Amino acid sequence: MKKFLISPELNWYRANFHCHTKHSDGALTPEQVKEAYKNHGYSIVAYSDHDVLLDHSDLNDEGFLALTSSEYAINDSKASFPKLFDIDTSDWVRKKCVHLNIFSKDPHNTFMPATAIEQNWILKERYPDTKCDGFIREFTKENINEIIKRCNDAGFLVQLNHPYWSLNEREDYINMEGLWGLEILNYATELETGSEYCPYIYDDMVRNGMYNLVCTMGDDNHNHAGLRESFGGSTFIGAKELKYDQIIEAMENGNIYCASGRDNPPQFKALYVEDNMLKIECTPVESIIVNGYCRSDRHTTHDDDSPGLTHDEFWLRESDVYFRVTIRDKFGNSAHTHTYFVKDYIEK
Repeated sequence: MKKFLISPELNWYRANFHCHTKHSDGALTPEQVKEAYKNHGYSIVAYSDHDVLLDHSDLNDEGFLALTSSEYAINDSKASFPKLFDIDTSDWVRKKCVHLNIFSKDPHNTFMPATAIEQNWILKERYPDTKCDGFIREFTKENINEIIKRCNDAGFLVQLNHPYWSLNEREDYINMEGLWGLEILNYATELETGSEYCPYIYDDMVRNGMYNLVCTMGDDNHNHAGLRESFGGSTFIGAKELKYDQIIEAMENGNIYCASGRDNPPQFKALYVEDNMLKIECTPVESIIVNGYCRSDRHTTHDDDSPGLTHDEFWLRESDVYFRVTIRDKFGNSAHTHTYFVKDYIEK
């Protein structure tokens, strides 16, 4: 009997989970973003403007869905690192922050939990009628977890964004509670820093108890230099139809995987377990890698004369504890599943 993790019977919609428009610090209007992304093969965009939560349902059509979302910032008031060479450590670039994407389960829910209107110039000056609950954000473990809890209680899925750009250290992310996802590639900050591809942080979080955490990729596109920072980080969502409730349900159930690459990123066609064998079907790639707990990695790499790997299979071993799958094409682009637990799929 086949147990599908990525089912070919679902439609897999390409999404950008991290996007900014003129409603915060982006260069394009929501309509211009929709046009650009639809033309590039996307079906979903989460309009996650900074501390602005707007309903963009008017953009929806049979081939496009706008997710109601926002990016929250919790900023440290003090310099995060020691003063070096008499450099001014009061500069914001030397201070930690935590950026959280929140995705509303209800497209028309624009109440912003855990924020105070007086804290944010965008809200105060451009959206004076925005409803907030008067919460004061502070860069402490307790305060960050309270923000995540309030967002969860208000009907949102919460994702941690770009931990490298945010100067996050292990002590920051490992103590977070209630996260739905981690952005393992932020395309804009990867272009800027070269260090924002971080599946190792995802593994660290899972190993330390965040067992239901999913991994995503997004663009964080602002588009002040054209479309250079667009289309590089995608999340694919599997659902029967492009309907808001079905997409949210798929996100909650983990019917997603993520992929890098502006054009034709590597994609999974099917992933299933049959007779304790993990079977993988995908677009042509250079390597297929299965990561388990600790050092239980296994991989296959095609030879130079072949057109690429399109399928592979691996025995599931109880000692793996969990597994996730990575496929990588000849250009270095990768697609990642989230973590699955062996005990849920093997037959004894």
